[in-house]
Amino acid sequence: MIIVIALTEKSSLLFLLKYLAENTDEDHQVTSVQLREILRANGYSSDPRTIRKDAGKLLASGFDILITEQNGVPTRYCYGTRTWDKTELRILIDAVLSAQFITKTKTKQIIEKLSVMAGNQNREELIPSVYVSEHVKAQNNQILYALEKIASAIHDGKKISFKYYNYNMEKKRVFRHNGEVYVLSPYATIWKEDRYYVVGWSDKRKDIVSFRIDRMPVPQILEEDAFPKPKTFNIQDYADKITRMYSGEEYEVTLRCKADLIDNIIDKFGNDVTISNITSKGFDVTAVVSVSRTFLGWVFQYAGEMTILSPENVREEYSDMIRAALPSS
Repeated sequence: MIIVIALTEKSSLLFLLKYLAENTDEDHQVTSVQLREILRANGYSSDPRTIRKDAGKLLASGFDILITEQNGVPTRYCYGTRTWDKTELRILIDAVLSAQFITKTKTKQIIEKLSVMAGNQNREELIPSVYVSEHVKAQNNQILYALEKIASAIHDGKKISFKYYNYNMEKKRVFRHNGEVYVLSPYATIWKEDRYYVVGWSDKRKDIVSFRIDRMPVPQILEEDAFPKPKTFNIQDYADKITRMYSGEEYEVTLRCKADLIDNIIDKFGNDVTISNITSKGFDVTAVVSVSRTFLGWVFQYAGEMTILSPENVREEYSDMIRAALPSS
């Protein structure tokens, strides 16, 4: 919708719109008398007819200005429907506050922008209620720049190149494989368990892989076109794979769990996971997972309450990991 409003040099029209949008809603209306005083205090000449005329122009231009009348005379004004309600904005603000990849400074900037959308009268209600220890917040905005580059490459159908790093004992970044440059045809990004991943086709491995975006410098967009997305690739299935313990060979694993672990199982595998052999004491769960140390470590935290029933090679790998964790005699 294109809105065209004719303005004079000292028009009160935009001021009226800005004031109503920032300071009023259906629960916080402003009277005609109050509005005249506010306009005059800010250097605008005003009378009931001018306010009524300006409000009519805004309505005709598509703005949701609500007018309460008494005996046919406008007595109260407010801004009506907003794009986001307070609950929706509160969810977004809490998500931003909790996101580890957003720096403390950037978090404050985003929250300020979001709170403005609720109007001044609701800002105090949107003061963040979620506490997150500051040490988990990112120290720089590199991941935001990396996300921007990746999104552009996906949109333009181009490959990206980047190095990938881990941390050493001095907590310094060390590039993998002596600074090897990875080349990827990016298909999508996934945000899971407060980590961002880029998913795409690896030229080297000839397969679909994922990389944590916080473990790479800002990637370069290459001129080369991306490798076409395989017809069998489904981003939701792959996202579930990441949920189910990251990279590793896939197996259909059956776990025997105590009854009180059902919430943990649903949280990890979703409502569509296969549950069987239900008794008052427990149940079995079967899911396709990428068997890795991450998966086995997840099982171990429930030692005594969760055991691996099958397949046998995964049971043996789990046993080997437990034995390797014991101090040598």
